[in-house]
Amino acid sequence: MEIELHKKLEIIRDKKNVELPKDIVEKIKIFWQKQVEENPHLFNGEVWSVTKFEELEDKFRLTVQKTNYAHYLYDERVGLEGDLACYNLNGGILLETLDKKYIIGEMNETTSYPKGLQIPGGNLDQNDIKKDGSVDLIGNIARELQEELNLNLFDSSIVQSYKMQYMELPEGRRHSYSPKLKGLLKMTSEEMKDYFEKYKEYLKETNQEVEFAKLHFINKENAVTELDSLDNPKRPYLRNLLYMDSNLK
Repeated sequence: MEIELHKKLEIIRDKKNVELPKDIVEKIKIFWQKQVEENPHLFNGEVWSVTKFEELEDKFRLTVQKTNYAHYLYDERVGLEGDLACYNLNGGILLETLDKKYIIGEMNETTSYPKGLQIPGGNLDQNDIKKDGSVDLIGNIARELQEELNLNLFDSSIVQSYKMQYMELPEGRRHSYSPKLKGLLKMTSEEMKDYFEKYKEYLKETNQEVEFAKLHFINKENAVTELDSLDNPKRPYLRNLLYMDSNLK
């Protein structure tokens, strides 16, 4: 479920890590070994799971504990419930070009979501945790944007504006808390396409990971219809996000 944020967002790191029963840990271990056999590029890195969600008078407060990607992927593909589930916290940014097109990335074949469509963004890691225990979500999104599209969120010659505007909340078997920025670029879709292709060639030449195989540019006026016309698998939040933003007054 996607909502428009109308309050501040505060994220706090709980020093405890997620603890799972031994039988669940063993099931996840077996599952992960199979996934790696099928896709050796997978990495079992840090994931932060929301253990407490509070809507206070002036803000939303999320408390997170550390778990790992195997736990997240097992929950996503097999399913866990209640305290066993991984309520993954991840950030993203919905980018709009000068000619009013949304930028949607198509994941590379080597990722855990081959050919899947999503906006730029990703999971938190230890670098996003400040000394006081707070979480730098905007810094996380900025880093992911730099890695995936080579765009500097804080460069005003490239990014006209950005603000924290949306957040996905868990719904059904989808256990995700995903705050999202809305960003306006100072590039047209054609300029951004050329810029990205040059960056992708650079990544290949330097043997670096290419997360997005290609970019799709979707007209804001007809966003949902154009998205639905694509055969690729899509992140569950994507359709609602484009619908909300394209209809925002």
